[in-house]
Amino acid sequence: MRVPRSRWRSWATVLVIVVCIYSVVWGGERKVGLATKLESNTHTGVRKALFRFPSLRRRGSVCLAVKPASASQRAVVPEASKAIRERTFTLAPGIDKDNARENPGRFRIFSYNVLADGPRYALRYPRILSEIHQYNPDVICLQEITRAMFQNSFYRDLQKEYTGLYAAKSDRRSKYQTSAMFVRTQRFKVLNGSLVSFARLSEDYFRSLGAHEGTFNDLDLMARMGAQDDKALIALLQDRNSQKKFVSISTHLYWNPKEPHVKSLQAYLLSQAAKDFLTRHNLDPDVGLVVAGDFNSLPNKTVPDAYDPIIPEGGLPSGAYKGLTTGVLTSLHPDHPCQRTKAECIGDLTFPIGLTSVYSYVYGSEPLITTKTDKFSGTLDYIFVRNLKVASALDMPFNDSSITKFGPIPNAAWPSDHIAICSDLIIP
Repeated sequence: MRVPRSRWRSWATVLVIVVCIYSVVWGGERKVGLATKLESNTHTGVRKALFRFPSLRRRGSVCLAVKPASASQRAVVPEASKAIRERTFTLAPGIDKDNARENPGRFRIFSYNVLADGPRYALRYPRILSEIHQYNPDVICLQEITRAMFQNSFYRDLQKEYTGLYAAKSDRRSKYQTSAMFVRTQRFKVLNGSLVSFARLSEDYFRSLGAHEGTFNDLDLMARMGAQDDKALIALLQDRNSQKKFVSISTHLYWNPKEPHVKSLQAYLLSQAAKDFLTRHNLDPDVGLVVAGDFNSLPNKTVPDAYDPIIPEGGLPSGAYKGLTTGVLTSLHPDHPCQRTKAECIGDLTFPIGLTSVYSYVYGSEPLITTKTDKFSGTLDYIFVRNLKVASALDMPFNDSSITKFGPIPNAAWPSDHIAICSDLIIP
């Protein structure tokens, strides 16, 4: 008896659902189709929500069959603008160009806030893609990515060369902005990964301070941290040639300039999450680490404003930047939670992992700006490293004298309101 084709399709659908249910109910690191299940620990704010790009993909407790995009569906990539093509790389101090190029441990990391589904996204996206192709990175860290952008744009056009990770949102709002990471498949293997929720990590942090026993009662701080569901992606990567490992992180901190103490505590929790990730996976304490993203924090504020009416001589580094680059944020810093809330002080914040800014290392200081709009301009985007050798960094498209001619973005030359940053690093 011949079985109708429609019934075969029905059986295939049932099979997909059964596989999905199996993947959700039974844990462990197993593969479903091509979807790699990653670790889950909701108690520590780490959830099973990172996915390798698959033909069969899980979203929360739902499996979606994702067909590879056809050539006709993929974006037509225009040539990058002249301004983008003219950007060059500057070698780090003590680096020989030829030796760095031939070093088998060299890889390129690229970080970009792409402005979510902002104005004229359909027109901006092909130019964003052309900028990515222009610099040909091995690891891509993107911020302000919505689920629709991830599925319908970047995944569609990068899947042939890259493995992708996405920081899914628990309530699955389609317009929620989060982070993504793409890893060149031929170069690196994604061994493991974690999705870090700062809101959930803050719950555990406040619990450790005695919030549940009533010995810590800064309700305002707990409410503000819990209300901001910003996230970070942490991925353990392995070089397919040398078998050496390193950790890559993509993140986006809270945006509001009125609440720098929230960003400071998020940065501290990120550092703690990175340390816990190394411990949990029995990694060498000296393993390489790169952290890239939009930290919404200035490296040094020199002009007083409504948020910081008093600026000390020499300027005021933001709390997040200060803590990440020096390892300590004292309770006297204006961006420390003790200075911004009325309840008890949580004391100095000691960041367990110290980081070095790539751009500050190469150029002696951070870029003048990494974003410019009609209302704001400043440096918010960084690439931080630890135990990775910095070979070079991508120049900014201006200098001290020409920056006055650099107008608000996005515009015809620059497809986002942030400027992409990029660096060549070497795994020692």
